[in-house]
Amino acid sequence: MTSPPAEDSPHLTVAELAKRWKTTPNGIRIRRHRGRAPKGFKSGIQVLFPLSEVEAWEAKRMAEDKPSHRGTTVEHRPAERLRARRAKV
Repeated sequence: MTSPPAEDSPHLTVAELAKRWKTTPNGIRIRRHRGRAPKGFKSGIQVLFPLSEVEAWEAKRMAEDKPSHRGTTVEHRPAERLRARRAKV
């Protein structure tokens, strides 16, 4: 049986990643199964996620995230949405 990683370990366990993302360990397992989590590897009976992979994955997700335009005035909405609205009227 493997021992849990030390606090200064360059890897996160499923429980540690779940705590970091404010979700459940089962949620992390499901995301990993569906390919929606950073790359990890099995070490004995537990899955470990390299911290560098987690940070790179989070950075990529942040870069891909588009800001929400809900609640903004018409002047702040993207131009294509305005054109689409005018075409419907």
